[in-house]
Formats: sequence, structure tokens, C-alpha cells
Amino acid sequence: MKKYILYSLFSALMFLNFGCDEYLDVKPISSITSSSFWNEPGDCEAYLVGIYSAIRTRTNTILYGEDRGDSFEPGQIGPVSEAWAQSLSAANAPSWSGFYNTIYHINRLIYEIDNIEFSNEADRNRILAESHALRAMVYFQMAKIWGDVPLVTEPTQNADVELVARADVNEVFNFINGEITTALSFFPEEGYVDKNRMSKPAAYALQADVKMWTGKVLGGGQSDFDAALSAIAIVEQSGLSLLPDFGDIFSADNKKNDEIIFSLFFEYQEKDNLYADRLSSWGINVTGAANYEDLPVTVRNSARHVYGPSPELKNAFNEYASDVRKNVSMIDAVMANGEVLLTSQNKFRGTVYDDRYFDNDLIVYRYADIILLKAEALAATNMVNEAINELNKVKQRAGVPVYSGSPKNGKRVVIL
Repeated sequence: MKKYILYSLFSALMFLNFGCDEYLDVKPISSITSSSFWNEPGDCEAYLVGIYSAIRTRTNTILYGEDRGDSFEPGQIGPVSEAWAQSLSAANAPSWSGFYNTIYHINRLIYEIDNIEFSNEADRNRILAESHALRAMVYFQMAKIWGDVPLVTEPTQNADVELVARADVNEVFNFINGEITTALSFFPEEGYVDKNRMSKPAAYALQADVKMWTGKVLGGGQSDFDAALSAIAIVEQSGLSLLPDFGDIFSADNKKNDEIIFSLFFEYQEKDNLYADRLSSWGINVTGAANYEDLPVTVRNSARHVYGPSPELKNAFNEYASDVRKNVSMIDAVMANGEVLLTSQNKFRGTVYDDRYFDNDLIVYRYADIILLKAEALAATNMVNEAINELNKVKQRAGVPVYSGSPKNGKRVVIL
């Protein structure tokens, strides 16, 4: 993935023999303006990379996912968030301002690109395709969290604008579906250019995800399930496969592998507060562990064991001793006498440089997700045997027995 860095340039005044009055009389001049930036295709590409960085920030959190579920318990250090503690209030609840800041920049890019001449129309169309797909993804995230949200589709040009009222959630999803359709119409290629970027298969994966949500949560029913299955069929033709080794999916040395559809890029020292930082341990907390060398710890205090896997999550993995996902997903820090000091995540082991840095990509969609989504869609349309066949593909790779219950119960089992 090409990386562009936009710098704000500031002129530094050398005081030398300047007096205070002379310094205050200097008129500040800025050469960074909108008119000097939106001039060539490279400006659009650089701006889009900045948008990906903003979307990564929105994704690099457990706030809207695990914090509101039962996967984690308080770790050795803490403190847990208000969301995990079920103590959200009007005063401490998260704001959607960060989401709308990202929406503003996407709107701005879509607005400005019309005025820029591209020598290669495919490059222009790809930027537009990615922008519309990302706008759909951000609104999908917001709709799942807040339901009715304001629909803002134009960049704010000045401060004198009326605030936009919330749109009904059905209107929001109509917009999301339209954005995905627009994105699909712009992509100049069927497959992947870079799996750290939106692609046509990734847009279809998003479409399947959206349709399953509206089909179940908003009562869209059969037509939405059929649309999800159609989108999934196209994703399945994009050259994906389940990796034989479950652990290889997440490795920092094996990014953008054959199971990945869309992931968000990380590189050494590029960003602080990585996803795994609050799920891993600072080395000093487990120095006495007999298996210290096997633990994904940091030497410096850059990881805090705020959360550990919950008993519910551990029990789910303990159902079958053969489940290969358990040791990949979590690891115990064990003393010589067998006492467990703590349990850490193990999926994001990162890379050891002068210290460990959790530079694993954040996976948005992978092939196993799509297989399970397909199983859920098939079950929802009463194609239970077909759903079980899909479910068993993932179970077999996990090393657990295939589903052997009654097909009439398959629908319930697949959905859970």
C-alpha cells in the first residue's frame, strides 16, 4: 500500500536582533490552501489514504464491539471502560463526531474529484468506487449503533449551515444500499488491487453484511436474504480460500493472505494505542511465568492487561480439546507450579523489533466470515442442510466435529 504523509508547514522566525515589536508586526502567511491542493490526481489519492487512516481509527477499538458483549473480563491492570461496566450516561457516552469528521472528508473528496482531470479514467473511477464504498461502511457502522442518524452527503463549505435532522433508519439503509450500488458501478476491475483498500469483492461482502442486517433486524426478510446470497456468490469467485493453519490468518508476517477480503494496514511505529495493547501484558507483570518466552508481551509499558478472555469465551473453546483456535486466540501465563497468572490474547502477536509492536492488520472481512454469513442466510431461508454444509467448512478447519444434530435444529444452531 502506498503511504502518503501530508505535512502542515510552518515557517520559523529566527529572532536574532528582532525586537518584540518587530516580531509582532510580522504578518503570518500560509501557502497551504484549498486551491493549492485540489489540482491533480495525486491530491485525490493522498486524501483517500488519509480517509483510510481515519476509518482505521474508528475500527481500532473495542468500544462498539467487545466492550458491549461477554467476550472479555477485567484484566490484571484495568480500568475497564464505562461501556464494559454498563455505566454509560449522557455525560460519558461516545459521540458520533469522529464518524462525521470522516464522512466530511469522504464528501469533500467526492465533491472535489469532479474538478480534477485524470489521464487514466480507471484511476479516477477506482477512487470514486472506494469513496462511495467507505461512505456506505461508515453509515452502516453508525446505523447499527444509533439507528436514526443525520444523512450528510455534501461537504460543509462554511459555518452558516443548518443542522441536519436525523433520518429514519430505513432511509439511512436506502442510502447505504445506493452507495454500495454506486461503488460497484465504478470499480474498474473485478478483483483486488490491494487488500488494504476497498475492492469490488469487499464491496459485495459489505453488501451481504448490510442485507443480512436489514433482513433480520429491520424485517426485510426473504428478499434481503436472497440479495445477501447473490452478493456472497460473487465474493466466493474472487480467489479466496480458507488457510489450512488458523493462526496464519492473523500473522503480521502473512498480511493480505488468501483468506483476507479487506483489512486495515499497520506498520511499525506508525500508530500508538493499537487494538491489542489493552488485551496483552507488560512483561513485568508476568516475569515469573515459566512460559515467559512464549507470551506476546511488551518490555516497555506499552501494553496494559485491561481485559482478559471471559469464562464464557474460554468455555466456548474448551468444548472440544481438538479446537485449534483456542491456543491461537489466547495464552495463559503459567508459573512453574502450574498457577495461571493471567490469560492474554494471542491472536495479535505482532513483531519484535527493539520491543514487541502489535502491527497485525485489522481484518474487516475474511472468507470464513462470508462462509458463516452464507450459512446464516441459508438457514434463514429454510435451506438448513445447505447451511450445515457451509458451517462444517469452518468447523473442520477449526479441528472440531462437524454438526451432527437434527436438521430441524440446524437453523437455530447456525444463527448462534
